[in-house]
Amino acid sequence: MSVISMPASVGLEVTEGENMPSLGVIVDVDVGTGAITQRQPTETELRALLGGRGFVAHALLDHGGDRVDPLAPDNPLLLFTGLLTGSRAPASSRVHLGARSPLTGLSGSSSVGGELGQALRRNGLFGLTLHGRAKHPVYVLVTGGEVTLHDARDLWNRDTLATAQVLQDTYPKAATLLVGPAGEHLAAIACLVTGNGHAAGRTGMGAVLGAKLVKAIVVDNSARSVSATASAGDRDQESGERGAVKRYLQRIIAAPAFQEYRQFGSSTAVSWCNDEGILGTRNFAAPRFAGADATDGSTLERWVTRTKGCPGCPVHCKAEMRFASSRFGEFTGERPDFEPLVAWGAKVGVDDPQAVVALHNFCDRMGLDSVSAGAAAAFAIDLFEHGVIDKTDTEGLELRWGAVEALQTLIERMASGQGFGALLASGVRRAAAVIGRGAERYAYHVKGLEIPAYDPRGAFGAGLGYAISNRGADFTSVYARQEFDITPELGQRLYGDEGAGDPTSTAGKAAMVRRSMIVSAALDSLGLCKIPALTLLNDYELDGEAELTRELTGLDLSATDLLLAGERIVNLERLFNAKAGADVTLDELPPLFVEQPLTEGPAAGVTVQLAPMRDEFYRLMGWTATGLPTRETLSRLGLADYAAELAQPGAQRASQSPEPAESTPLKETPA
Repeated sequence: MSVISMPASVGLEVTEGENMPSLGVIVDVDVGTGAITQRQPTETELRALLGGRGFVAHALLDHGGDRVDPLAPDNPLLLFTGLLTGSRAPASSRVHLGARSPLTGLSGSSSVGGELGQALRRNGLFGLTLHGRAKHPVYVLVTGGEVTLHDARDLWNRDTLATAQVLQDTYPKAATLLVGPAGEHLAAIACLVTGNGHAAGRTGMGAVLGAKLVKAIVVDNSARSVSATASAGDRDQESGERGAVKRYLQRIIAAPAFQEYRQFGSSTAVSWCNDEGILGTRNFAAPRFAGADATDGSTLERWVTRTKGCPGCPVHCKAEMRFASSRFGEFTGERPDFEPLVAWGAKVGVDDPQAVVALHNFCDRMGLDSVSAGAAAAFAIDLFEHGVIDKTDTEGLELRWGAVEALQTLIERMASGQGFGALLASGVRRAAAVIGRGAERYAYHVKGLEIPAYDPRGAFGAGLGYAISNRGADFTSVYARQEFDITPELGQRLYGDEGAGDPTSTAGKAAMVRRSMIVSAALDSLGLCKIPALTLLNDYELDGEAELTRELTGLDLSATDLLLAGERIVNLERLFNAKAGADVTLDELPPLFVEQPLTEGPAAGVTVQLAPMRDEFYRLMGWTATGLPTRETLSRLGLADYAAELAQPGAQRASQSPEPAESTPLKETPA
């Protein structure tokens, strides 16, 4: 086992057991044998990794997850709360999940909000890890601080909505995390859905849990909260907590966009994205969509019945919707966030707002990652429109832009593992390889993960982030939004160039993406939502978050310490990917974005200048020209023990893309 040391450069004096915060235990469950063990996180781990994403990254690398088949029993599903999850800190509800991804073959991870994190901490759990494979479908129950397994055969083959209802009837005050039909059929784009409208969407975590025959994780949310404070009886400490929380909360409420996000969440970004000329329309054939305003959150507002949010968050960015009548009849569901709105709107050519909402909700009911499923559908339509495939391939489906009924059928087939739908559910990279006939030309992904909403030709920071993100084409794990919203003065101070806020300039982008990636990892490990921290506050310096951490946990961590922890976590993920077979050839964008310029909008005539930005990014990260951490970098971050592993065959064994897992139904469908 490799270890994390705390070098002098980090500036931390580690004293195991002294002033340890009451953060709960890490429980490991073998769902095959029922064996359960537990341990407490050490102070060294908490200082180095914080929680959440940091603990996921370390556990994946340290337990040989790169050597297992993603759908095998020994690929653990890792679930960790953040260091501040469930505390008084505003917007501190996040939980991070991870495993080797069945979609990419690399580091898989996803963050989810809602009540789950609070419920875990109320039961005294800091983390929950599941391995093995049950003999029949089960669900994991956490109540009274105890973890038990229960028969779930009567829940198998139900969608997430029906499953949530049954569990709610049995456990009225529980938080749930659910597998849908897509996860049961091992779709590589399967997600995990909470019982109240949140999803751990990307990289196929639903398939990992489905392969273990685990239908749900059910956590009692009625227990008294476990304190996250090191010295709860200290009145000065109590006063310090209140002050830190109040200051952070006041900053969020005073943010210029607070009221907009409280009413609409991220849903009004569709029209903005269209105006900017970066809206991925009809599988990135165009950067603008005639139906953008019709599918924007401002249009959806007429059907919103109530807004809601995660525990302790003032933003309330989620909403429930109801259509009294539509092409789907009477309909009740969740308002999609920005990326799902694009996935089932512009990207597939649907301009009916009710249809966009319904298609996204159908994905949630099936347990499909809405972003990847929409991208897979757009890929299939593109192939059909260009004559690469026909009805013989699609089993009779006429796939055209905006064909809502065909899209609904396609979602059902993706989730149920049927024929062409099952192929799409394995992700566009594998689907294109199986189809052949030049299909790769229309498969837009990085490392096997489908590209989300932004067209990177008009947003170089997003494009560089897609290329170098450790989990594949993704915005939220990097979050380089300051390219759209930064003053020249701040651009110069943080990124060395006043022009860093020009989305189609390479100036400052490598430094911006570096900081964004590190800050994002730190926030994912603290358990804080990025909408308040990064979208509303637009603050990438972590001073406020460091104050919350000190006051609420008793760990004396500065903003510099949090940034170093974020950098350490990013490097752990990069090491895992290297051992799993990734190399510099995977830090690329599809040829479309670097070879074919946009034809309209502010970025007309522009392609992404990826290579110089990527080279500078590697240099700023302290990585080699092939994208691997140097020994010096690893030593500086307290990861010197891992340096020797870079020279081992596992780190070099695949000079080509890691092969994702097959997406096929279980050989035997449980009764």
